[in-house]
Amino acid sequence: MTSKWKLGIRRFKCATLGEVALLISCGVEHILLALQPTKEKLAQFIKYQKKHPSIQFSTLVDNLDSLAIFNKLAQEQDVKLNLWVDINNGMNRTGVVPEKAAELYQVIVESSSLTSLGLHVYDGHLRPLDLEDKIIQSTNAFEAVDDLIKTLDQKGMKVPTVIAGGSPSFYPHSLRSNVMLSPGTTLLWDLGYKRIWKESPFLNAAVVVTRLISIPNKNIYCFDLGHKAIASEMPLPRVEIFGLEKAVHKGQSEEHLILEYKQENNFKVGDLFYAIPYHICPTVAKYNKAYTVTEGELGTPWEIEARSYHLSF
Repeated sequence: MTSKWKLGIRRFKCATLGEVALLISCGVEHILLALQPTKEKLAQFIKYQKKHPSIQFSTLVDNLDSLAIFNKLAQEQDVKLNLWVDINNGMNRTGVVPEKAAELYQVIVESSSLTSLGLHVYDGHLRPLDLEDKIIQSTNAFEAVDDLIKTLDQKGMKVPTVIAGGSPSFYPHSLRSNVMLSPGTTLLWDLGYKRIWKESPFLNAAVVVTRLISIPNKNIYCFDLGHKAIASEMPLPRVEIFGLEKAVHKGQSEEHLILEYKQENNFKVGDLFYAIPYHICPTVAKYNKAYTVTEGELGTPWEIEARSYHLSF
């Protein structure tokens, strides 16, 4: 009989407690809350950990103040808290710069209530189009991390594991022998990453269904793909509609997407179209469920349970 985990993904990164709850319900092996929690969120995270001892829980830390809170809560709750030091190697979003990370790492190692699982290095800012440039930039940005690992090793604090990169830098980090990869978008893929990494073997596995709802002027077409339907943090175009690849995206509001398309066509109001988002991740969270299609047949819908930010504790 095939083991439950012989194939498939066993360890997951997530960003919210709602996503943690969903992963718990799936009975996964390891959950990394990859967003440094506040005191209140960590308290709930510890409750989850105590209630589900068969799952390994861990989270991130990037400063001594948060670490002191983590240590105090772990002692009060009589648990061992697994931590990754979040490293900022150029993205400047979260993390501690490698040159200042040794002190933080040492406090974790010396605490009886904390366990260091290693370093977390997300470099989502590295997005060159050329594959060789990806490798070069990733290698250059990782040099400071290598130096940190050597420094910690010299001080007797060996780094067990390094989690590195995401979908944009998946390939460069796959060439390293000392890192664990953590791509996420590769599962469904989107147009943004497809444009950045043209050589990737990944295929788009999620589309959005839309309808033409108005033709208000010559060559102007309006679709029901507003901010409520498609992630809107990216510049236009935010989606590519099949059959309208050469259209100019003029604007988007809550309910409407306006395109200019000058090529001859027979489009009529009510026509159905398919579209691929540039950013699939927040687009998924806009829907209550996703409809699966297997070999052309409509399958069981997936409930998007983790989209909820309202949890009762």
